[in-house]
Amino acid sequence: MKKFILPLALILLSLLLAFSLLNLDHEWGDDWASYLMQAISITKGDTQEFIQRNTFTMRESTHFIGPDAYPWGFPALLAPFTFACGPLNIFCLKTINLIFWALFLLVFYLLLARRLSPIEAALVLAVFAFSPLLLNFNNQLTSDIAFLFFSTLGLLLIVGRNGTSYPKGIPPYILGLALFFAFFVRTNGILLVPTLFLAQVFDYLQARPRILPDWKRILTSDLIPYYVFGLLTFLNLILFPAGEGSHFEHLSLISLDSLADNVSAYVALPAYFFSDLPYPEIIYGFLLPFILGGIVLNFKKDFPLIAYLGLSYALFILWPDQQGIRFLFPLLPLFVYFAYQGMTATFFALTSQFPRAGVWLTRGFWLVIIASFAWTSLTSARDNLAQGRGPYGNVFDPISIEMFEFIQSETPADSVVAFYKPRALRLFTDRNSLLVDDCGALPKANYVVLRKSRGAVDQISPDDIETCNPSVLATRVFLNDKFLIYEITPK
Repeated sequence: MKKFILPLALILLSLLLAFSLLNLDHEWGDDWASYLMQAISITKGDTQEFIQRNTFTMRESTHFIGPDAYPWGFPALLAPFTFACGPLNIFCLKTINLIFWALFLLVFYLLLARRLSPIEAALVLAVFAFSPLLLNFNNQLTSDIAFLFFSTLGLLLIVGRNGTSYPKGIPPYILGLALFFAFFVRTNGILLVPTLFLAQVFDYLQARPRILPDWKRILTSDLIPYYVFGLLTFLNLILFPAGEGSHFEHLSLISLDSLADNVSAYVALPAYFFSDLPYPEIIYGFLLPFILGGIVLNFKKDFPLIAYLGLSYALFILWPDQQGIRFLFPLLPLFVYFAYQGMTATFFALTSQFPRAGVWLTRGFWLVIIASFAWTSLTSARDNLAQGRGPYGNVFDPISIEMFEFIQSETPADSVVAFYKPRALRLFTDRNSLLVDDCGALPKANYVVLRKSRGAVDQISPDDIETCNPSVLATRVFLNDKFLIYEITPK
């Protein structure tokens, strides 16, 4: 147990920091509102009603916002928290992330401990335990942190010990459960299934001497994860209404330009992991050769990790929309691990006469990163607590709540309200909502909410709203420091 003292201490410190960084607000990006409404619909048994209302928002808005429904895994995990916390107690609801954050750190350490010495595994773990980016992301009520755990768990169970697809003593159906929950939480979790298959084929091809396949073992052991995954996926399709399929309609936007933009973006994007440090692009540029070197040097040993990384990048490059660094969360642990391996091998070769110097050059570099991350995170946590955890002028700010309350109390229940974050508006007001940034679509709405500071970004400009569509009359009925509300009536 001694070797677990340091990683457990790091996990507890990280959890304390993450809790200290939680605030009483939420950013405007309204994916979280959709997840929360899906969770509430599960508790009320009206998932079909959610699909109907969200489909209206998605299909009637003047441009693509998101799918008719996100995968139901995270809403299902969040549903008990809506009972315990209440549907709008955002601070309490965010604690779901802390659970999966701690589980991710534990599973990541177990993955590292199979490849590095205890002190090195703890060192790489600390990079993530104190990461300002990831610690602050616990404030986002989305599936990213939960998926980071399930993705890493799936990889841990796939890589296992040499020559097998899962760790000794772990029943293969556990791997099937991990694969399913990764897919249940985020659609691209399906990539763990071909990762497992490629790992099994690679193990077979690497076996010496080469023997004929043991079909009894394949049918009674190797295929069990696929059986479990398939059965649970089938049950998921029966129990929950489909909505993720609308995502695939978006693939029609694939073009050579989108592919080229995505290649450029996703090659450069990992630098954002170091965005809280000076010159993050230089740090990432310095590490990139070591990442590639670590991949080459550990190709056989870490083939499943490399396969998952490659499959994920292929998917992200194909997908027309870029979603920023959060898409890469499950891959960031792999980047840092391979960078560490590449640096260790390179510095060991360069200092062959003084091998300990090479080891400490690598450790010293990462200790500086860890110390900088820890200081930044600690400072942010102290400031958050000193300010009473907010709110910080976003969704739960009193000015925003005043706007929501006006919509809820002063508009008919069957009103259609246009707003640049329509899902957040529906969560707070229970009004059908859509995004309108085209004057020709104004007749779709009974009311339009405009944010003064956004101009014409995802909304009609406040300067144009009264004159841009001569077929309707736009009458201002509400004004506060941030928002304008107009009633839309035909002339």
